[in-house]
Amino acid sequence: MQIRGLFLFFGFVIASFFPFFSLYLRDYHGLDAAQIGTVLLIAGALRAIANPIWGHQADTRLGRLTVLQIGLVGSGLAALWLNGVDGLWMVALAAGIHSMFLIAQGSNLDAITLAHLGDGAMQTYGRVRMWESATYGLGCLLFGAILEAAGMGWAMPLYAASVALVLLWSTTVPRDRARKLEESGRFGAVGQVFKEAPRLWGFLVAVFLVWTGFNAAWNFIGLRIDDAGGGPLLIGLGAALGGAIEVPTMWVSSRLQTRWGLRKVYALGCLVYASGFLLWGSVEDPTALSLLTGLEGIGFSLLFTTAVVVIGRLVPEHLYSSGNSITGTVGFGIAPILGAFAGGLVYQSLGSGTTFIMASVLAASGAVVAWFALSTPALRDPLPAAEPVVLPSEAGPLA
Repeated sequence: MQIRGLFLFFGFVIASFFPFFSLYLRDYHGLDAAQIGTVLLIAGALRAIANPIWGHQADTRLGRLTVLQIGLVGSGLAALWLNGVDGLWMVALAAGIHSMFLIAQGSNLDAITLAHLGDGAMQTYGRVRMWESATYGLGCLLFGAILEAAGMGWAMPLYAASVALVLLWSTTVPRDRARKLEESGRFGAVGQVFKEAPRLWGFLVAVFLVWTGFNAAWNFIGLRIDDAGGGPLLIGLGAALGGAIEVPTMWVSSRLQTRWGLRKVYALGCLVYASGFLLWGSVEDPTALSLLTGLEGIGFSLLFTTAVVVIGRLVPEHLYSSGNSITGTVGFGIAPILGAFAGGLVYQSLGSGTTFIMASVLAASGAVVAWFALSTPALRDPLPAAEPVVLPSEAGPLA
């Protein structure tokens, strides 16, 4: 119950920030598409720096729950600060600090869940993660209506209130214990991950390609809907639809992993994104664009749930936070640096159609690379049926 509750409340955190941030930067801070790309580039760079540091601290020093809570407090305060600054560079600084703390949250929440599920049931991760998708969809619709009526200046206060809910619920979760590395090389827990899982390098290339394409598309779909005559409510409606679709897709992803293996499911997620991005660039009606945003929910569900299980299969349990932080660094740190910045420049100079074609090609390339990178029996073959969850004796009842 405690872990499901974390995901349940965390959905509101993502809903208050994820779909509306570019529109918030434009309408509240007055930035154009190229400037928005610059802000997202700086935020991505700071995420890329901070993420492996958080992973190392969570696995070897502070514990995963503690780092999660630090991330919640820091990002909430930074969000409120972001609402009070002016000018491109101050906005970029505040957004960057917010991102440094934001990135500490998801990877540790996933690591806590993987440790709870254990090796025999980690393929059921999607059935736990879907609770976040449910409240994400609800939050997108609710927050979209609020922002439509009250203005984009409420985006960051809504974020701060949402993280406060997660922080409060996190006090019900038993605190885990960090495990000091017996052999710590120059790069600490991060170096240990690559030592244990050399195949991770190829997978990271696929992660980089698909999430670079995603960031080039997603960060500007809100502007595309708005430019076509929509607004925050339609943007929120589309994101809510995506969240609603994530719930059954994440449930089904567990079955797909059992029947098809991780490689096929990840490649399918890349191809769903590639198809969706092409449609986003070709459709002109704002309502249709909003409805097509729901394809993001299908692609995200397949990619995210599979990537977490890939880490669970490749690295030992005491390195889960570091393993997830590495994929997060590439997918949600480095990829946004290139994707958002290039997307902003292309959107501003060549138009939305070219932006979304570029994003589609990158996502399709990710499918090709993943097909070869995950070509090993543990990742290619169908997974065994889930075993009953055995609660870790040292952590207490977490379900």
